[in-house]
Amino acid sequence: MELIIWLSVIGAICSADITAFGQFMISRPIFCGPLFGYILGDVNTGLWLGLIIEMMWINAIPMGVSVPVDLTMMTILSVVWACTSYQGSQEAAIFALALAIPFAYLYSEIDKGGRLFNTKIMHWIERGIEQGKEYRITQGIFFGLFLFLLRASIAYFLFFLIGGIIFKQVYSFLPYEVIYGLKKAWYYLPVFGFGAVMYNFRNIKIPFLKK
Repeated sequence: MELIIWLSVIGAICSADITAFGQFMISRPIFCGPLFGYILGDVNTGLWLGLIIEMMWINAIPMGVSVPVDLTMMTILSVVWACTSYQGSQEAAIFALALAIPFAYLYSEIDKGGRLFNTKIMHWIERGIEQGKEYRITQGIFFGLFLFLLRASIAYFLFFLIGGIIFKQVYSFLPYEVIYGLKKAWYYLPVFGFGAVMYNFRNIKIPFLKK
């Protein structure tokens, strides 16, 4: 349980890097995947899942009011479920990724609610400025960051536990044909991911290759 709590806190810090604070790129799947794999003793699974997610959803970038699927949540959940239940199993890792996708979309909806609440903090700051209370700017920033970390930590903790139970129960009943397909997907998904990268960057012009 203590490990799950620490993983939840670290996950929340990584998720905060998306828009809340920093943007040091620690939220990218290619970083947080191997990081959690290292913590749980399976860097290979973390790196492979991070690589797949990074390439498949490389165009999912939060810009303005856009709230795409939380790739950090997707990566961390899949790595933790796979490494804590079936460490080293390629089939289990791919199934964990498939299960993490709906949880990541669910958290995106929760995040939208959090952003709506942030507008109340913003209006509180604006009223304070009108009253000459500029210190509310700093208070509002730290309060908003605290709420984000608290919300993300609770979400990670609940998803780790609930999703972990679902993952183990469902995976144990999967037929051989599905397991075999998941094994194949371990090798095929990076190929599809590379194709997605090429497709998303198809219109980019490289200066020195122009005719």
